[in-house]
Amino acid sequence: MNFLSCGSRFEYQIKDAGFNIVPAQPRVKGISVAHDLGWDFPEFFGSPEIAKTFIDGQLAAFKELKPDVVFHGMWAPASLAARILGIRTINFLPVPLHPGSFAHGLIRDLPDMMPLFTRLPRPMRQKLAWWGSGLMLKAPIFRQQRLGAAAKACGWPIEGPISLFDMNMADLNLVNDHPIFHADYAKNLPENIVITGPLFAGNDKKLDEDIAAHMKRGPGPAVFVSMGSSGTEEFLFEAIKALKMNKADDWNAVILASPSVCSMDRARACAGDDPRLLVTDRFIPAPAATALADVAIIHGGQGTVQTAVAGGKPIVGVALQIEQQTNLDNVMDAGAGIRVQRQFWKAKNIRNAVLTVLNDPSYTAKARMLGDTLNNMDGAKTAAEVMWNFILEERSEKAKA
Repeated sequence: MNFLSCGSRFEYQIKDAGFNIVPAQPRVKGISVAHDLGWDFPEFFGSPEIAKTFIDGQLAAFKELKPDVVFHGMWAPASLAARILGIRTINFLPVPLHPGSFAHGLIRDLPDMMPLFTRLPRPMRQKLAWWGSGLMLKAPIFRQQRLGAAAKACGWPIEGPISLFDMNMADLNLVNDHPIFHADYAKNLPENIVITGPLFAGNDKKLDEDIAAHMKRGPGPAVFVSMGSSGTEEFLFEAIKALKMNKADDWNAVILASPSVCSMDRARACAGDDPRLLVTDRFIPAPAATALADVAIIHGGQGTVQTAVAGGKPIVGVALQIEQQTNLDNVMDAGAGIRVQRQFWKAKNIRNAVLTVLNDPSYTAKARMLGDTLNNMDGAKTAAEVMWNFILEERSEKAKA
């Protein structure tokens, strides 16, 4: 198995696991997806030219490697390039990207990007989200103009914008999420979309000693803060301000200042010399960190959410995109956390949410219950079996031909 990479500071983890990395064009810094693609919301690519360079790079790599099957995540250039070349595809998705799920309850609340309506009470917003889920499909994000133009220039047979559903669709689609979150509409999904259960890196890596010691030193609760690679400096700094707002708060927090979010100097300047806050840009294995935490302050990325849930720890979160909002809403509806709307992600509100979660034991109890159900399923095994059966069927079909 070969991994294609356009550049990432985490390539060493693939090599350490014994896999080969094949460089693909264009070469980027790998700071964050938003940075590398020049995100210009609602467009995922800063220009058709940028999108074309990525599709061309994947095309060139596939022509040289001649793979039988291409595995990819939510990475449209790989999906489109493989399909242009007639190569079978398998992808991993955080949610079922299919009209059947969007029309039957995937979106639990009105997107935060609609600030006028999101000031309504949550029960009303949820009803509007249910009634208007079909209308959401007309939002600009569902029609990628620049990617469509780039795909056509690379040999894609359809002219015009490409839909959010089609840009990531594969012959086999594995949704690596908790099945209970998708029970309402699972019957509306085609057979090539399989909900396998959670799939994330295990807890085999330990925290650096100073980080672990800080989280365990007490006497108050431990807090883990991470905005992943898609968060912003503004959102991270509001969380830092919340944790140092009141000197009477006796928590100890480890704050991951990822290079994709902000510089260490600016993050440490925001934290000041508060001894309760340890700010670092080192790699932190999320399962190990959440195992020691009493609450996690995070964005809604699926891996970050799942590792917190697997550790049985409640969440205070903010979403920067619809998928992240859905992840956090599912946890909140299970009583295991609080999602703060992005327009209200301010220090005072964050602190109040953290205190609510810490002072109400039901949040931790429900997080543990949710974690138990998650840990009792083997998403990796299920995904591997489904993929292997797909590959065997492909080999059988080729042999017949």
